[in-house]
Amino acid sequence: MSNPNIIYGLKPIQEAMQSGYSINRIYVAKESRASGCSAILDEAKSKSIPFDFVPQAKVNELTRTMEHQGIAAKVSPIEYTDLKSFINFCPDITTILILDQVHHPKNLGMIIRTAVASGTAAIILTARKGALIDDSVVRASTGAVFNIPIIKSNNLSQTIKQLKDAHFWVYGLDAKGTTDIFTLDWPTKTALIIGNETKGMRPVIEKSCDDLVNIPLHNNMDSLNASVAAGVALFQANRSTLQKK
Repeated sequence: MSNPNIIYGLKPIQEAMQSGYSINRIYVAKESRASGCSAILDEAKSKSIPFDFVPQAKVNELTRTMEHQGIAAKVSPIEYTDLKSFINFCPDITTILILDQVHHPKNLGMIIRTAVASGTAAIILTARKGALIDDSVVRASTGAVFNIPIIKSNNLSQTIKQLKDAHFWVYGLDAKGTTDIFTLDWPTKTALIIGNETKGMRPVIEKSCDDLVNIPLHNNMDSLNASVAAGVALFQANRSTLQKK
């Protein structure tokens, strides 16, 4: 079982520190030879973050893996952003991503990193039957999770209604969509929905979309991995909307 209060690896810890996320303590294996540890410890000193040199067995125990690069950190629980607060303060030109029960932590982590890289303003996750933020998601995102607001929705249909009331246009990414993402004139306030890796969007969520959009594929390909599809669509949506600034 993963521990949501422990993150590990050089890049995730570095991203957490640079984003200003609350780190309670850093643990460095005495046997560690990772070249990036010294830079992290220098930054920890400058920010008065305590750190300990411990046997590697202790880092193994904390992280429950051997892939920690000799460093781990105890962090405060992930704080989810309130939807109403986000809506009240989001810019006039905003793209957000909604994930309808994306199940695999690795997929979620990669999608989060892509969302951050593309300039997406926030991510909405389903509170049930979908992956939430834990150490495996942090690891898969290489720490990017600390650089974007994450909103947890207990009722996605209601969340979508709130977004529409706030003048967001809601698009569902689906292979059967009739609108090409590359020809769509993306609105300045856009919410893009990506469904579960195997089942896609739930019918009730699909019905709530203003339109279904697709990524045109070639060579008889019928689908893309969820994280790849998210990358293609988010970069296109953000490129289109940024041109309106």
